[in-house]
Amino acid sequence: MKNWLWFWRGSAILGLLGLIALIILWNGWLSTTQQFPRSLEILILLLPLMPLIRGIIRGSNRSHVFSILVSLLYATLGVGYLFSPQEEIYGWLMLLASSLLYIGGFMSAKLTGTGRREPKTDG
Repeated sequence: MKNWLWFWRGSAILGLLGLIALIILWNGWLSTTQQFPRSLEILILLLPLMPLIRGIIRGSNRSHVFSILVSLLYATLGVGYLFSPQEEIYGWLMLLASSLLYIGGFMSAKLTGTGRREPKTDG
């Protein structure tokens, strides 16, 4: 079980760092057209990911649960970018990285869990 836990935590870390690198690279250098200033767009897109970095790397269960919710936001953004012909690749890469973050966070939270359950009582 411990090997699987490290595998899922690694995929969550890879998805998180992949999203951060993708957002910085695409919006900073690779995108040809911008509707907002580049720095503002990067800041807005990276803001939800910043609180996750320390917790995901340390293996905090709370951060893994929070990463599940945040990854759904980026999956939605990725689907939105898929419909733009100029940013279709960005959409696919964002979907891939957010899926890694989602699956890694979900399975890590599931495997670690709290383990405390209320005992059943008859009466």
